[in-house]
Amino acid sequence: MTDLLAQRGTEARRREIAAAALRSLERHGHAGLTARRVAAEAGLSLGHLTYNFTGMDQILAAAYELAASQMQDQAEARVTLTGATHAERLEAFLRGLFSPEALTPASLRVRIDLWAAALGNPALAETERNVNATLRARVEELLARMCDSWKAERIPQVADMIMATLDGLWLDYARRGDGEAVKSAIGACVMFAKLRLG
Repeated sequence: MTDLLAQRGTEARRREIAAAALRSLERHGHAGLTARRVAAEAGLSLGHLTYNFTGMDQILAAAYELAASQMQDQAEARVTLTGATHAERLEAFLRGLFSPEALTPASLRVRIDLWAAALGNPALAETERNVNATLRARVEELLARMCDSWKAERIPQVADMIMATLDGLWLDYARRGDGEAVKSAIGACVMFAKLRLG
């Protein structure tokens, strides 16, 4: 029982540090992220960081996972629509990824900074692949529900198009801030899914 409580305490502390790293990323960007800033943001000593993580790469990966988890949780909250069709659930999920919280300048900066950092950081690149795989698996699950069984082999193609569109939409919104373009593109994704799978 004591070990279980200690493990829960460690997990909570790691999450607290990851959340502090996210807040620090929002303020200072990846280039300005330091262990001292994360510790100060969390209200902890540097020793707490080194006890819970082996280095800043691990902290950054945990922050990336936390940001992705928060975004996907916001999207999942929109999927449980009473009486909705499977296509409407897919659309609600995709729109949920672009909630107002996900489209703040600070959140967009974190997303783009983490993508850029992953290009030169193998550990972070692995985290990005895992985060992307989790999101893709959920998109494919939603697509499978709206798919005629004989068209199931088309799901990967439709998922490819949706995932590429999502990445482009975040970048486009960061540049132009056009919420209507996001809605329109998501609607087009759902229409394409209906045409290919329904």
